Amino acid sequence: MRMDHLAQALEDLRNRGVRPKYIYTIPTLQNPTGTVLTMERRLRMLELSEEYGVPIFEDECYADLIFEGEYENAIRSMDDSNRVLHIGSFSKTLGPGTRLGYVVAPWDVMSRLLSRKNDAGTGVMDQMIVGDYFTNHYEDHILEVRSALKRKCDTLSSALRESFGPSVEFEVPRGGMYLWVKLPEGVDSRELNGPALREGIAFNPGPEWSADPDAAASYIRLCFALPSEAEIWEGVEKLADVFRREGAVA
Repeated sequence: MRMDHLAQALEDLRNRGVRPKYIYTIPTLQNPTGTVLTMERRLRMLELSEEYGVPIFEDECYADLIFEGEYENAIRSMDDSNRVLHIGSFSKTLGPGTRLGYVVAPWDVMSRLLSRKNDAGTGVMDQMIVGDYFTNHYEDHILEVRSALKRKCDTLSSALRESFGPSVEFEVPRGGMYLWVKLPEGVDSRELNGPALREGIAFNPGPEWSADPDAAASYIRLCFALPSEAEIWEGVEKLADVFRREGAVA
């Protein structure tokens, strides 16, 4: 997220007499781009939050999936004014069936959230199991998850370079489970989705992930979390064949 654009959007809204409910951000390994907001931009977002009186909704569900090294401080950890509501999830690190997350927020916000909570689907036993696993095994588990995802990310990157060559562009993310891939200008990824699915290959067209669908028409999101490394190689080869057959790449 560019802070100059955010500042302009907040200023335009204030001039129209509109105050947003909050600024929503995935600062670490944003979905779908995999980008990580720099510390400079995180601090600037806090400044804008205070200047315009708009709280920040910080979604850090991917933060534990940084492959290697240190990662930037959560925005909440630098918040001295209680303007940041911080959430996370175990569905990305323990398993998609683990529909359990957490919230870090000022008590006046938390009390209002609790008064509106209506969830009969998350059992106490599930929460106790996750709590015990988190306390005693999570650190070892997340190291294995990061290592496996990094291998798959490297495999996907290599497969794309080999099968597509210079026809596609992408930046290898620092972590996560997605690759945001740019196809040649003028290609509409929505038109390629059906032909790819008929060959057993699934991807997300870029417009599904953008507030401006046309601006993301030539992008696709590829998820590398589930398939094996061998399946990634095979899938990318098939995808390249489909795209060539459809005239999307050379």
